Amino acid sequence: MLLKNKALILFVLFFALLFPSAVSSQNSSSVSPSRNDFKFTLLSLGSGSTRITYERAFSQLNSAEFTVGLIGLGWDWMNNSHPHGLLTKLAYKWLLIPINNVSSWLAGFYAKPEFVFADFMYDYKYASSDTKCPDRTYQMALLAECGYQLVLKWFLFDVYTGLGPSFGTGNSNNYFHSFMLFPSDGWLAFTAGFRVGVAF
Repeated sequence: MLLKNKALILFVLFFALLFPSAVSSQNSSSVSPSRNDFKFTLLSLGSGSTRITYERAFSQLNSAEFTVGLIGLGWDWMNNSHPHGLLTKLAYKWLLIPINNVSSWLAGFYAKPEFVFADFMYDYKYASSDTKCPDRTYQMALLAECGYQLVLKWFLFDVYTGLGPSFGTGNSNNYFHSFMLFPSDGWLAFTAGFRVGVAF
């Protein structure tokens, strides 16, 4: 619970620092392009976590993202391991091919490096018995990702994939609430997914 409280405080502080500039940019002109968004990773709910991302565009070609994931706030249909903990992600994006940049600075094909850190408890079921034992995971990854972000007025759809090195304590389920390892006891992390949100 303490980790979740810290994550919420961190997310609120991050948004509070950027919110005044976001409001001023929106008020400066009635036709100002959207430069901010909130995104939700819907599929993460089925793996036992809720992930919310805030993105802020600094120009038509650059933006930054901050994600907080509350592990345990969801339904763990994948592993039934009752996880609880925290996930954070930081990324800097380069918009390689802007699309419809008159109405939004967020749309188009992009590339980004992303740092991911996961810290969570989960129940591990031993193959030789039905006994479940608690275990803890600390895992980080530095991913090179690419994707496409579509913005239609206020609606946003973001699809992405990426690879990169990962280090930490590992996980018996080979699932870190943002990526998986190949092989399961190796160091290469893989991620892919989509998010939906609102642009403003």
